Amino acid sequence: MNMDPENIVSSAENLRLYYILPKNIYVKAVDGVSINIPRGGFLGLVGESGSGKTTLAEGILNLVEPPMIKISGRIYYYMRTIDKSTKTPIIKKLDLEQIPRRDLERLRGRELSIIPQYAMDALNPTMKIGSFIRDIAVHHEKEVSEIQSIALERFKMLGLPDDILNRYPHELSGGMRQRTVVGISTLLNPRFLVADEPVSNLDVVQQHIVIDFLVELVEKRLVETLLMVTHDLPLIIEKARYLLIMYGGHIVETGSKEEIWSEPLHPYTKMFLESIPPVGVRIEEKRIRGIPGNPPDLRFPPPGCRFHPRCPFAMDICRREEPPEIEIKPGRKVKCWLFVERKELKR
Repeated sequence: MNMDPENIVSSAENLRLYYILPKNIYVKAVDGVSINIPRGGFLGLVGESGSGKTTLAEGILNLVEPPMIKISGRIYYYMRTIDKSTKTPIIKKLDLEQIPRRDLERLRGRELSIIPQYAMDALNPTMKIGSFIRDIAVHHEKEVSEIQSIALERFKMLGLPDDILNRYPHELSGGMRQRTVVGISTLLNPRFLVADEPVSNLDVVQQHIVIDFLVELVEKRLVETLLMVTHDLPLIIEKARYLLIMYGGHIVETGSKEEIWSEPLHPYTKMFLESIPPVGVRIEEKRIRGIPGNPPDLRFPPPGCRFHPRCPFAMDICRREEPPEIEIKPGRKVKCWLFVERKELKR
């Protein structure tokens, strides 16, 4: 996968996002992440709970608010636009921290959007759903009737009632509120949509409704790039074309779904896949292996590789030094000492 600007939708360089606790203790939720997120299709950011996925998802959209702080790094969005002088399509690399706040707000919804992790709590209880729709239309200078029409179509796709616009959030079940926020977050057909655990509080039927809805938006190119954040790899493995695997505040492996599924490189990825019940196979027919130990405490992460206390392949250097990120080929990377030349380890 060629990672030239044409094929990138978002990137981060040496991004460190911490949370401040009392007594000046820092939770190192994202700790030195450099990534290129490929443009187009259904992507997955996957890892155990507490790995830093939500923090990274918010960070790449520059949604950094206390108690989260940015220690270092740059955040970029690659926007398709038209060169005013030549009238030809170009990719404009935007530093999201350098954009005036008013311009950034214009980008949100149209270019960038997020389905927050706790979507069912994102609605103002004093406003009817129709009021949210009107506010979006006015803020982005759209015809209210046009946005209402799109909203009703999206809500119908999500299995919501016809009179949803006239209801207050408290008149909806938790699952209905969750699906309502999913619909609202997609109203302006954002080019880059981050969906942070959008189905975590839904039953199985509702989960499939939401996933199918998001897939349809991508297939119709109403949303150009969807990055779904989840700890539930089986939920998206058939849909996602590209995966980013996160552990302990680091991206430890990236690659296409086929590459990671058939030939996982990082020991964590291998063990994570082995802990998943295979689709279509009874559990008693295959032994499911859990990952021993616990994820690292990101207040006091271990030295060296964050995974070494749980890794059966850990070497001395793994316990001493953080591994470099090794590029196997464009778009295929792994952060592991096992892929560093042996002669380099004997220094």
